[in-house]
Amino acid sequence: MRLRLLILAAVLLLSGCTGLTPKDQVAPTERPWEEQYPALLAADSWQLKGKIAIRTARENNNASLFWQQLQQHYQIELTGPLGQGGARIEGDDDGITIDIAGEEPLWAATPEQLMEQTLGWQFPVRDLPYWIRGVPAPGHPFELSMKQQHLQKLQQNNWEINYLRFTNQNGYMLPEKLTISRNDLRLTIIAKEWQIQL
Repeated sequence: MRLRLLILAAVLLLSGCTGLTPKDQVAPTERPWEEQYPALLAADSWQLKGKIAIRTARENNNASLFWQQLQQHYQIELTGPLGQGGARIEGDDDGITIDIAGEEPLWAATPEQLMEQTLGWQFPVRDLPYWIRGVPAPGHPFELSMKQQHLQKLQQNNWEINYLRFTNQNGYMLPEKLTISRNDLRLTIIAKEWQIQL
């Protein structure tokens, strides 16, 4: 079951940078949502360091997370209790490889195919890189709840994404803590460090 949860976590994460503003400096004024939205939607090169927790009806697990996105190429590393020895995920439009410590590497043409093969069900994998940046994925209907120019809740593809905290980077508000949930599955992602080209 741990291997399946690890694969689930990995697949869910798939689909010159500006660093965090140091705490002792005054953060730039927040940009209005109408200005942030197209910039965050278009951002295709970024890094995220943080943690991920996965809760199901039967188990709770967590891991440290490193995610690097360079246009269509992604590299994700999970380490800690969930991954035990760790896992490395790498892919692009040509396929995805997951290398789990002590296991044979797994390959599939798409993250969705790998998820279907290992877990028997689907997740909107290609939407997650948008959700994690705090914007709806293009091409699908969505509902937003806003509070003072901050995205509070996003509902898309029958999933609910709640944005609990943001960090200000040069006036752009990037999610610092979010939850993604549907039925008995809930992911919590905490971003400790963002680097993104905007």
